[in-house]
Amino acid sequence: MTAAAGLLALGMATAAQATNSDTTARFEVQGKSSCPDGYVCVWNNNSFSGKPKWKSKGNLNRDVFSADGISILNNGTRYPGADHIYYKYTYQPGGKEVSGCLHYPGSTPNSKKTYTGVVLNYAQWGGEC
Repeated sequence: MTAAAGLLALGMATAAQATNSDTTARFEVQGKSSCPDGYVCVWNNNSFSGKPKWKSKGNLNRDVFSADGISILNNGTRYPGADHIYYKYTYQPGGKEVSGCLHYPGSTPNSKKTYTGVVLNYAQWGGEC
């Protein structure tokens, strides 16, 4: 009987994790859909939820702070030499810098998220990563 109760609890925990994962994925899809085609979009959260805080068809050179992390999406269109997003952010506190490159939609990765306070230094269009 104890083993059966343990299996039931394990099954319920697994189902709850799957539900949380499904909910997170749904919010990400909904949030990402609010980024217009041809734009780079940045949310001031780590889940792409809601509408982007900053978006542009051009470069974002902002030095903006978000205590809740950031989510960056390259929703650009294929354009050789200018369809990738180069980004840099700085962790706060600490100052560790992270940079990378995001591909256009249909290629991976085309998004990035952080989970702690950061300053987004820039998100700029450029050529192949």
